[in-house]
Amino acid sequence: MGPLAWADSKTVGGVTEVAVLAPIKKGRVPGERCTYEERVRTLVATIQQRVDRGIPTELDEVPTIHFGEIIVIRPEQYLVDSRVDGLCYEPAPGIPAPIDDYQTIPDDAQQGNLAQAGAAPLGRSGPPEFRSWLLTIVFFDGDLKVYFKEISVFTKLKFDEIFDNCEDYPLDGTSDFERFWNWIRRYQINVDLFYPRYRELSVVRIKQLEAFKRRFDAFVARVRTPNGGRARPIDDLFDEFLRENEQYARNFPALGGVFESGSD
Repeated sequence: MGPLAWADSKTVGGVTEVAVLAPIKKGRVPGERCTYEERVRTLVATIQQRVDRGIPTELDEVPTIHFGEIIVIRPEQYLVDSRVDGLCYEPAPGIPAPIDDYQTIPDDAQQGNLAQAGAAPLGRSGPPEFRSWLLTIVFFDGDLKVYFKEISVFTKLKFDEIFDNCEDYPLDGTSDFERFWNWIRRYQINVDLFYPRYRELSVVRIKQLEAFKRRFDAFVARVRTPNGGRARPIDDLFDEFLRENEQYARNFPALGGVFESGSD
């Protein structure tokens, strides 16, 4: 057996990408009325609601993230203009109508029961089975494995809660890092184009520049009137401005770090 052909992340400047496409479990969650897909949509929606309202999320604890998306991909989306075993799906223009009438193919135990009853097993001869997929795309600073170590430390409960709805996710989730890492690598896919606009700027540096610009605007407002005239003597205010902007990054719990600016 040869070496495993893992997908490779692309790094441009100091920014790296990762895309993971994992199959969502089929059927209903044991003891619940919702399906695995419905549960994952609900969990992701709660995070999005907090993002919309400016409420901190678990992702804020991973300070290297530039950009992140989670997308549920359904059969009616990827089957457009497809033909599978005689199935031709050609929806009207617009958002494809949901395909909800799935045919479940029995597992091995069910196949055995069917055979004992004299029924022909379905197996590969049955109708095609389609499932939904969970696509996760993230841009971040630094190394791929370091990033997922930060995920396992700072967001493990929420991360496990979401991805436990996918096939083969480790029983102990991110707590068993090597199994978790191998699961990520198994379902990672290659990205054909990766274009980070600010490739040389880390998240920490972006936040430093953001704080500097905010303080500079406040400084200008103190020394200049709206019509451009001088409001106050500039020398003392400029010295104060310099003191305020003797910035440094502090409170780094991991390699990426959590940025807080300060001059004390």
